[in-house]
Amino acid sequence: MLVIYFDFKPKETKEDLFDREEELKKLLSSKDESIILLTGIRRIGKTSLLKVFLNESKLPYALVDVRYPLTSYRSLYTIFSNVLSQLNKERRVAEVLKYVKGISLFGINISLSWDPKNRPSLLEIMDKVDESGKVIIAFDEAQNLRGKLANVFLSILAHCYDYCKNVTFILTGSEIGLLYDFLKIDDTSSPLYGRHVEEIRLKRFSNEKSLEFLREGFRQANISPNESVLEYAVSKLDGIVGWLTEFGYRCVKIGEVKREIVDEILEIASKLAMEELSHFSKDYVIVIEAIAKGHSRWSELKRYLEDKKKRVVYDAELKRYLDKLEKMGYVVKKESREYDLADPVLKNALA
Repeated sequence: MLVIYFDFKPKETKEDLFDREEELKKLLSSKDESIILLTGIRRIGKTSLLKVFLNESKLPYALVDVRYPLTSYRSLYTIFSNVLSQLNKERRVAEVLKYVKGISLFGINISLSWDPKNRPSLLEIMDKVDESGKVIIAFDEAQNLRGKLANVFLSILAHCYDYCKNVTFILTGSEIGLLYDFLKIDDTSSPLYGRHVEEIRLKRFSNEKSLEFLREGFRQANISPNESVLEYAVSKLDGIVGWLTEFGYRCVKIGEVKREIVDEILEIASKLAMEELSHFSKDYVIVIEAIAKGHSRWSELKRYLEDKKKRVVYDAELKRYLDKLEKMGYVVKKESREYDLADPVLKNALA
């Protein structure tokens, strides 16, 4: 039997997507908004929800997986060449663009010149796309669009917000703070200042939903799991659909649902996080380690950091670490003024 829920590939149909009916309904009712943010921590299922929404919307769309910052006009124009080529497959936008300079056609693919002498106006191009009818343009992990040309990209969004009523942009982001830093909606110097942005944030599954997800996934695989093992998995993986999927996949692969596999996943989570954080200062790792061990208050974190570094740690220094980790989506600040790790699996792994 086909195991749909434990497949790592992002889901694309409503039937294959577990739960998320409410979020999908919100997306569908917001598709006439100019800018929509789809946010949530890593491995929470944003890409699956986005792909299902795009297919359910029945509208022409382009989906770009953003991996690199906007450091040059070449990168900016390559991104929009990709967008136009995808739209052209469904709506022949080439027809409305044929008199715009700096555009080359290769079958259904559209290529934009980034040569300063022949570079087309992206604002003019978006106006032409708007004339072709309703479209959706989605950027997955949009915080990666930061770079020296970020403001040019924001200017395009602002122009479309004001003049292109048929164009909807969807920006997803795991590093929510960095995504908002990139958009600068509350910054008077930002092209997007004062514009309304609709945000839909994905939350973790409840324990009940997590158990339901695992039971149904194992039913698809014709496996009858021990309920106590499922409860242990849910207690440790705490509603993160990516980790629940990892658990289910590994169990199906060996044909047995084992408690030890949960512990393996915690080890994987720890290694992945440390690898991600290794690109930054080791001080970030120390702060995350402290929070995982239960040092959640400012004074406790400061003391832990000072013990590790064997020197005085100033408040401004600790604030800088916490602010950065919060923006990157690793740390959350609770109403009680305590700090916690956004990913409970990481917390369990490091504790």
